[in-house]
Amino acid sequence: MSNITNKYTGLRTLIVIRLLLGGKLSVLKIWNAVVCYASLFLRRTKSGKSPFLINFELWNECNESCVFCRSESDDIFDCNPDGVGAPIPKGKLDYQSYLKILDSFANRLMMAIPYINGEPLMSKDIYKAIQAATDRKIGTLIASNGILLNEANSRKLLASGLDLLKVHISGFTAPVHSIQHRKGDVERIKNNLIRFMDLRRELGAKTIVMLDYIGYEHNHHEIDAARKFAFEHDMLFSIRPGNPRGMEETEPLQTTGPLPVDIPCDWLWTVLTIDWNGAVYPCCDHVVWSGAASYGMAGQDDVSMMWNGEDAVNMRKTHLTQGRTAIPICSQCPRQGAKFKF
Repeated sequence: MSNITNKYTGLRTLIVIRLLLGGKLSVLKIWNAVVCYASLFLRRTKSGKSPFLINFELWNECNESCVFCRSESDDIFDCNPDGVGAPIPKGKLDYQSYLKILDSFANRLMMAIPYINGEPLMSKDIYKAIQAATDRKIGTLIASNGILLNEANSRKLLASGLDLLKVHISGFTAPVHSIQHRKGDVERIKNNLIRFMDLRRELGAKTIVMLDYIGYEHNHHEIDAARKFAFEHDMLFSIRPGNPRGMEETEPLQTTGPLPVDIPCDWLWTVLTIDWNGAVYPCCDHVVWSGAASYGMAGQDDVSMMWNGEDAVNMRKTHLTQGRTAIPICSQCPRQGAKFKF
Protein backbone atom coordinates (compact mmCIF):
# COMPACT_ATOMS: atom_id res chain seq x y z
CA MET A 1 0.00 0.00 0.00
CA SER A 2 3.00 2.32 0.27
CA ASN A 3 3.17 3.43 -3.38
CA ILE A 4 -0.40 3.71 -4.61
CA THR A 5 -0.65 6.10 -7.51
CA ASN A 6 -3.48 7.20 -9.75
CA LYS A 7 -2.97 9.31 -12.84
CA TYR A 8 -6.74 9.56 -13.50
CA THR A 9 -6.07 9.25 -17.24
CA GLY A 10 -9.40 7.62 -18.03
CA LEU A 11 -11.27 10.10 -15.84
CA ARG A 12 -9.61 13.06 -17.53
CA THR A 13 -10.71 11.71 -20.91
CA LEU A 14 -14.29 11.30 -19.70
CA ILE A 15 -14.31 14.85 -18.33
CA VAL A 16 -13.14 16.24 -21.67
CA ILE A 17 -15.84 14.27 -23.49
CA ARG A 18 -18.46 15.44 -20.98
CA LEU A 19 -17.42 19.08 -21.41
CA LEU A 20 -17.37 18.75 -25.18
CA LEU A 21 -20.84 17.19 -25.37
CA GLY A 22 -22.15 19.76 -22.89
CA GLY A 23 -20.97 22.67 -25.00
CA LYS A 24 -18.46 23.71 -22.32
CA LEU A 25 -15.31 23.20 -24.36
CA SER A 26 -14.47 25.75 -27.05
CA VAL A 27 -11.55 26.18 -29.43
CA LEU A 28 -10.43 29.20 -27.41
CA LYS A 29 -10.37 27.18 -24.17
CA ILE A 30 -8.41 24.38 -25.78
CA TRP A 31 -5.96 26.84 -27.30
CA ASN A 32 -5.48 28.59 -23.95
CA ALA A 33 -4.66 25.26 -22.27
CA VAL A 34 -2.18 24.46 -25.05
CA VAL A 35 -0.50 27.85 -24.58
CA CYS A 36 -0.32 27.31 -20.79
CA TYR A 37 1.50 24.00 -21.19
CA ALA A 38 3.63 25.28 -24.06
CA SER A 39 4.75 28.16 -21.82
CA LEU A 40 5.88 25.66 -19.20
CA PHE A 41 7.61 23.48 -21.80
CA LEU A 42 9.38 26.49 -23.26
CA ARG A 43 10.27 27.67 -19.72
CA ARG A 44 8.56 31.02 -20.04
CA THR A 45 7.67 32.91 -16.88
CA LYS A 46 4.38 34.10 -18.35
CA SER A 47 1.63 31.61 -19.11
CA GLY A 48 -1.49 31.75 -21.28
CA LYS A 49 -4.04 34.50 -20.86
CA SER A 50 -6.01 32.50 -18.27
CA PRO A 51 -5.69 29.49 -16.00
CA PHE A 52 -7.73 26.61 -17.37
CA LEU A 53 -8.88 25.58 -13.87
CA ILE A 54 -9.70 27.57 -10.72
CA ASN A 55 -10.29 26.17 -7.22
CA PHE A 56 -12.67 28.13 -4.99
CA GLU A 57 -12.98 27.66 -1.23
CA LEU A 58 -16.65 28.58 -0.72
CA TRP A 59 -16.50 27.43 2.91
CA ASN A 60 -13.98 25.31 4.78
CA GLU A 61 -16.33 23.79 7.36
CA CYS A 62 -16.74 20.00 7.45
CA ASN A 63 -18.98 17.40 9.06
CA GLU A 64 -16.80 14.29 9.02
CA SER A 65 -13.83 15.20 11.24
CA CYS A 66 -11.11 13.28 9.43
CA VAL A 67 -8.14 12.28 11.58
CA PHE A 68 -5.52 13.56 9.13
CA CYS A 69 -7.22 16.92 8.54
CA ARG A 70 -8.78 18.12 11.80
CA SER A 71 -8.60 17.81 15.54
CA GLU A 72 -11.34 16.20 17.63
CA SER A 73 -12.68 19.71 18.25
CA ASP A 74 -12.80 20.20 14.44
CA ASP A 75 -9.91 22.66 14.21
CA ILE A 76 -8.16 22.59 10.82
CA PHE A 77 -4.53 21.53 11.12
CA ASP A 78 -1.85 23.92 9.93
CA CYS A 79 0.43 22.04 7.49
CA ASN A 80 3.24 24.57 7.87
CA PRO A 81 5.83 22.91 10.17
CA ASP A 82 7.10 26.36 11.11
CA GLY A 83 3.63 27.69 11.92
CA VAL A 84 2.69 28.93 15.36
CA GLY A 85 0.46 25.94 16.01
CA ALA A 86 -2.84 27.80 15.78
CA PRO A 87 -5.55 26.19 13.65
CA ILE A 88 -6.30 27.48 10.16
CA PRO A 89 -9.13 30.08 10.32
CA LYS A 90 -12.56 29.22 8.96
CA GLY A 91 -14.78 31.37 6.81
CA LYS A 92 -16.94 31.75 3.69
CA LEU A 93 -16.08 33.23 0.31
CA ASP A 94 -18.18 36.21 -0.73
CA TYR A 95 -20.43 34.90 -3.50
CA GLN A 96 -20.20 38.08 -5.56
CA SER A 97 -16.42 37.71 -5.58
CA TYR A 98 -16.87 34.19 -6.93
CA LEU A 99 -19.07 35.46 -9.75
CA LYS A 100 -16.69 38.29 -10.57
CA ILE A 101 -13.77 35.89 -10.91
CA LEU A 102 -15.81 33.52 -13.10
CA ASP A 103 -16.71 36.39 -15.38
CA SER A 104 -13.08 37.52 -15.57
CA PHE A 105 -11.96 34.19 -17.03
CA ALA A 106 -15.18 32.70 -18.47
CA ASN A 107 -14.11 32.64 -22.13
CA ARG A 108 -11.00 30.57 -21.45
CA LEU A 109 -11.77 28.73 -18.20
CA MET A 110 -12.45 25.00 -18.61
CA MET A 111 -13.38 24.13 -15.04
CA ALA A 112 -14.38 25.77 -11.77
CA ILE A 113 -13.98 23.62 -8.67
CA PRO A 114 -16.07 25.17 -5.86
CA TYR A 115 -14.48 23.32 -2.97
CA ILE A 116 -11.00 22.95 -1.52
CA ASN A 117 -10.89 22.16 2.18
CA GLY A 118 -14.10 20.99 3.84
CA GLU A 119 -17.44 19.51 2.77
CA PRO A 120 -18.88 21.43 -0.21
CA LEU A 121 -22.50 20.43 0.48
CA MET A 122 -22.39 22.37 3.75
CA SER A 123 -22.20 25.63 1.80
CA LYS A 124 -25.56 27.22 1.04
CA ASP A 125 -23.95 28.73 -2.08
CA ILE A 126 -22.78 25.46 -3.64
CA TYR A 127 -25.78 24.83 -5.89
CA LYS A 128 -25.99 28.34 -7.30
CA ALA A 129 -22.19 28.39 -7.66
CA ILE A 130 -22.36 25.28 -9.85
CA GLN A 131 -25.33 26.69 -11.77
CA ALA A 132 -23.49 29.97 -12.34
CA ALA A 133 -20.56 28.09 -13.86
CA THR A 134 -22.90 25.98 -16.00
CA ASP A 135 -24.64 29.13 -17.25
CA ARG A 136 -21.22 30.43 -18.32
CA LYS A 137 -20.34 27.15 -20.06
CA ILE A 138 -17.71 26.27 -17.47
CA GLY A 139 -17.29 22.71 -16.22
CA THR A 140 -17.63 21.87 -12.52
CA LEU A 141 -16.35 19.23 -10.14
CA ILE A 142 -16.81 18.66 -6.42
CA ALA A 143 -15.52 16.08 -3.97
CA SER A 144 -17.90 15.21 -1.13
CA ASN A 145 -17.97 12.81 1.79
CA GLY A 146 -21.53 11.94 0.74
CA ILE A 147 -23.15 12.38 4.16
CA LEU A 148 -25.39 15.25 2.97
CA LEU A 149 -26.06 13.69 -0.42
CA ASN A 150 -29.74 13.15 0.39
CA GLU A 151 -32.48 13.13 -2.25
CA ALA A 152 -33.19 16.86 -2.12
CA ASN A 153 -29.53 17.81 -2.42
CA SER A 154 -28.95 15.19 -5.10
CA ARG A 155 -31.74 16.65 -7.21
CA LYS A 156 -30.27 20.15 -6.84
CA LEU A 157 -26.80 18.96 -7.84
CA LEU A 158 -28.11 17.17 -10.91
CA ALA A 159 -30.28 20.13 -11.92
CA SER A 160 -27.31 22.52 -11.61
CA GLY A 161 -25.38 20.76 -14.36
CA LEU A 162 -22.56 19.34 -12.20
CA ASP A 163 -20.05 17.52 -14.40
CA LEU A 164 -18.25 15.34 -11.86
CA LEU A 165 -19.06 14.17 -8.35
CA LYS A 166 -16.33 12.38 -6.42
CA VAL A 167 -17.32 10.74 -3.12
CA HIS A 168 -14.63 9.31 -0.87
CA ILE A 169 -14.72 6.45 1.61
CA SER A 170 -11.97 4.89 3.76
CA GLY A 171 -13.50 1.48 4.20
CA PHE A 172 -16.64 -0.37 3.20
CA THR A 173 -17.91 -1.15 6.69
CA ALA A 174 -18.62 1.22 9.58
CA PRO A 175 -15.84 0.01 11.92
CA VAL A 176 -13.17 0.41 9.24
CA HIS A 177 -14.44 3.66 7.70
CA SER A 178 -14.65 5.31 11.13
CA ILE A 179 -10.95 4.72 11.82
CA GLN A 180 -10.13 7.64 9.53
CA HIS A 181 -13.41 9.59 9.68
CA ARG A 182 -14.58 10.20 13.25
CA LYS A 183 -18.08 11.31 12.22
CA GLY A 184 -18.35 9.32 9.02
CA ASP A 185 -21.35 7.09 8.30
CA VAL A 186 -20.44 4.78 5.45
CA GLU A 187 -23.85 3.09 5.35
CA ARG A 188 -25.58 6.45 4.86
CA ILE A 189 -23.00 7.36 2.22
CA LYS A 190 -23.63 4.14 0.30
CA ASN A 191 -27.40 4.55 0.46
CA ASN A 192 -27.12 8.17 -0.66
CA LEU A 193 -24.96 7.14 -3.60
CA ILE A 194 -27.42 4.45 -4.67
CA ARG A 195 -30.26 6.97 -4.65
CA PHE A 196 -28.13 9.56 -6.47
CA MET A 197 -27.45 7.09 -9.27
CA ASP A 198 -31.16 6.19 -9.46
CA LEU A 199 -32.04 9.88 -9.77
CA ARG A 200 -29.32 10.36 -12.36
CA ARG A 201 -30.95 7.71 -14.53
CA GLU A 202 -34.48 8.97 -13.90
CA LEU A 203 -33.58 12.55 -14.80
CA GLY A 204 -31.37 11.64 -17.74
CA ALA A 205 -28.43 13.51 -16.21
CA LYS A 206 -24.87 12.96 -17.41
CA THR A 207 -22.93 13.76 -14.23
CA ILE A 208 -19.85 11.55 -13.91
CA VAL A 209 -19.77 9.82 -10.50
CA MET A 210 -16.66 8.31 -8.96
CA LEU A 211 -16.30 6.37 -5.73
CA ASP A 212 -12.90 7.35 -4.39
CA TYR A 213 -11.36 4.76 -2.06
CA ILE A 214 -8.66 6.19 0.22
CA GLY A 215 -6.27 3.31 0.71
CA TYR A 216 -4.46 2.38 3.93
CA GLU A 217 -3.02 -0.81 5.36
CA HIS A 218 -5.98 -1.08 7.73
CA ASN A 219 -8.64 -0.97 4.97
CA HIS A 220 -6.93 -2.81 2.13
CA HIS A 221 -9.07 -5.91 2.71
CA GLU A 222 -12.28 -4.01 1.89
CA ILE A 223 -11.20 -2.63 -1.49
CA ASP A 224 -12.77 -5.45 -3.49
CA ALA A 225 -16.16 -4.96 -1.82
CA ALA A 226 -16.06 -1.24 -2.52
CA ARG A 227 -15.04 -1.83 -6.14
CA LYS A 228 -17.90 -4.31 -6.62
CA PHE A 229 -20.37 -1.81 -5.13
CA ALA A 230 -19.20 0.92 -7.52
CA PHE A 231 -19.45 -1.28 -10.59
CA GLU A 232 -22.88 -2.61 -9.62
CA HIS A 233 -24.21 0.93 -9.46
CA ASP A 234 -22.48 2.29 -12.60
CA MET A 235 -19.92 4.43 -10.78
CA LEU A 236 -16.26 4.84 -11.62
CA PHE A 237 -13.89 3.47 -9.00
CA SER A 238 -10.57 4.89 -7.87
CA ILE A 239 -7.98 4.01 -5.24
CA ARG A 240 -5.59 6.67 -3.95
CA PRO A 241 -3.07 6.80 -1.08
CA GLY A 242 -4.22 8.05 2.29
CA ASN A 243 -2.60 10.61 4.54
CA PRO A 244 -1.28 8.79 7.66
CA ARG A 245 -1.29 11.88 9.89
CA GLY A 246 -2.62 10.90 13.30
CA MET A 247 -1.93 7.22 12.62
CA GLU A 248 1.85 7.28 12.13
CA GLU A 249 2.43 4.36 14.53
CA THR A 250 0.24 1.97 12.52
CA GLU A 251 0.25 3.38 8.99
CA PRO A 252 3.35 3.82 6.78
CA LEU A 253 3.95 7.06 4.90
CA GLN A 254 2.52 6.74 1.40
CA THR A 255 3.95 8.51 -1.59
CA THR A 256 3.12 8.93 -5.24
CA GLY A 257 6.74 8.48 -6.28
CA PRO A 258 10.05 10.28 -5.82
CA LEU A 259 9.84 13.97 -5.04
CA PRO A 260 10.47 15.78 -8.35
CA VAL A 261 12.34 18.63 -6.68
CA ASP A 262 13.97 19.78 -9.94
CA ILE A 263 10.76 19.72 -11.97
CA PRO A 264 8.74 22.96 -12.00
CA CYS A 265 5.17 22.51 -10.80
CA ASP A 266 2.78 22.85 -13.74
CA TRP A 267 0.07 24.22 -11.43
CA LEU A 268 1.90 27.55 -11.60
CA TRP A 269 1.20 27.71 -15.34
CA THR A 270 -2.32 26.22 -15.33
CA VAL A 271 -4.27 26.74 -12.09
CA LEU A 272 -5.38 29.39 -9.60
CA THR A 273 -6.81 28.91 -6.11
CA ILE A 274 -9.09 31.34 -4.27
CA ASP A 275 -9.19 31.05 -0.47
CA TRP A 276 -12.40 31.76 1.50
CA ASN A 277 -11.06 35.19 2.44
CA GLY A 278 -10.30 36.08 -1.18
CA ALA A 279 -6.56 35.37 -1.11
CA VAL A 280 -5.33 34.29 -4.55
CA TYR A 281 -2.87 31.39 -4.50
CA PRO A 282 -1.13 29.14 -7.03
CA CYS A 283 -2.43 25.89 -5.53
CA CYS A 284 -4.88 24.45 -3.01
CA ASP A 285 -2.22 23.44 -0.45
CA HIS A 286 -1.74 27.12 0.36
CA VAL A 287 -5.13 27.32 2.11
CA VAL A 288 -3.90 25.07 4.95
CA TRP A 289 -0.39 26.53 5.18
CA SER A 290 -0.15 29.50 7.53
CA GLY A 291 1.81 32.46 6.23
CA ALA A 292 1.64 31.35 2.60
CA ALA A 293 2.34 34.22 0.23
CA SER A 294 -0.57 35.14 -2.02
CA TYR A 295 -0.68 36.85 -5.40
CA GLY A 296 -3.18 39.37 -4.01
CA MET A 297 -6.75 39.62 -2.76
CA ALA A 298 -9.83 39.07 -4.88
CA GLY A 299 -12.26 41.94 -4.39
CA GLN A 300 -9.43 44.38 -3.83
CA ASP A 301 -7.33 43.62 -6.90
CA ASP A 302 -7.97 42.47 -10.48
CA VAL A 303 -7.48 38.70 -10.36
CA SER A 304 -6.98 38.50 -14.13
CA MET A 305 -3.96 40.80 -13.76
CA MET A 306 -2.50 38.59 -10.99
CA TRP A 307 -2.39 35.55 -13.27
CA ASN A 308 0.66 36.86 -15.11
CA GLY A 309 1.53 39.49 -12.54
CA GLU A 310 4.85 40.06 -10.81
CA ASP A 311 4.30 37.58 -7.95
CA ALA A 312 3.20 34.77 -10.26
CA VAL A 313 6.07 35.43 -12.65
CA ASN A 314 8.60 35.42 -9.79
CA MET A 315 7.28 32.14 -8.41
CA ARG A 316 7.50 30.51 -11.83
CA LYS A 317 11.01 31.89 -12.25
CA THR A 318 12.04 30.37 -8.91
CA HIS A 319 10.69 26.97 -9.94
CA LEU A 320 12.48 27.19 -13.29
CA THR A 321 15.85 28.23 -11.86
CA GLN A 322 15.93 26.59 -8.42
CA GLY A 323 13.30 23.87 -8.49
CA ARG A 324 10.84 23.28 -5.67
CA THR A 325 13.32 23.24 -2.81
CA ALA A 326 13.59 27.02 -2.65
CA ILE A 327 9.96 27.41 -1.58
CA PRO A 328 9.04 25.65 1.70
CA ILE A 329 5.44 24.85 0.73
CA CYS A 330 6.63 23.31 -2.55
CA SER A 331 9.73 21.50 -1.30
CA GLN A 332 8.00 18.37 -0.01
CA CYS A 333 5.21 18.22 -2.59
CA PRO A 334 5.43 15.12 -4.81
CA ARG A 335 2.61 16.00 -7.19
CA GLN A 336 2.69 16.75 -10.86
CA GLY A 337 -0.29 17.61 -13.02
CA ALA A 338 -3.53 19.45 -12.37
CA LYS A 339 -5.55 16.65 -10.81
CA PHE A 340 -6.80 15.41 -7.47
CA LYS A 341 -4.26 15.58 -4.67
CA PHE A 342 -3.13 11.99 -5.13
